[in-house]
Amino acid sequence: MKKVIYYEMDLSTESEIVGTYPQVDVPQKYFKVPNNFETLSVRSFPETNPNLENFVFKRAAKLTEVLSSHMLHSSIGVFVDKKFKDLIEDFYVKNFQFYNCSLIAADKNLAQQLVENHYFFLHLIYANEILDFSQSVFEDLKTDEIVKIDNEEQRAPFLRPVKLFLKETPDLFRSPFNIALLVSESLKKALEEANISGILFKEYKNNEFYIEA
Repeated sequence: MKKVIYYEMDLSTESEIVGTYPQVDVPQKYFKVPNNFETLSVRSFPETNPNLENFVFKRAAKLTEVLSSHMLHSSIGVFVDKKFKDLIEDFYVKNFQFYNCSLIAADKNLAQQLVENHYFFLHLIYANEILDFSQSVFEDLKTDEIVKIDNEEQRAPFLRPVKLFLKETPDLFRSPFNIALLVSESLKKALEEANISGILFKEYKNNEFYIEA
């Protein structure tokens, strides 16, 4: 059994990087729009692509490759530009879809940049099918005992994952049992070398991941 390190990809909040947090806001009367982002979840993809048009880039915000949004935050997905999209296409991303979106800005120069540098919305859902439950280990928070289960249906909310055994090792996926977006060491390095802005990384320590040696 071999341990695998993953990193949590968080959105930047520092004003010197993003200007203001979050950088993107919803349009007026957006929640009256059919197929708005409320159709998105972390468990399944929608039957119809969501309407993600005319999201507002805030006046004080700075342009980054990955953008933060108060309503459409990383618990559902993230706004990313073509540079980010093209980069991750060379990596193994699990259970994801890109949706078209449009961003508008009051500043004419910034509005032109948003047109020239097209953004997409990256939606990721749970990828728990990559887990081998029979080899994974959980802690019973009621009794502090270490337990094992055979499948996801047997996992009660009070069973905390300690060691999760992977049948696959994606470079980008949504963490099982919480909302974290996890990236591999190789993808982290590629994003850093490409100077992708708007994100930061920290080693994921909520549980350990293992694969066959």
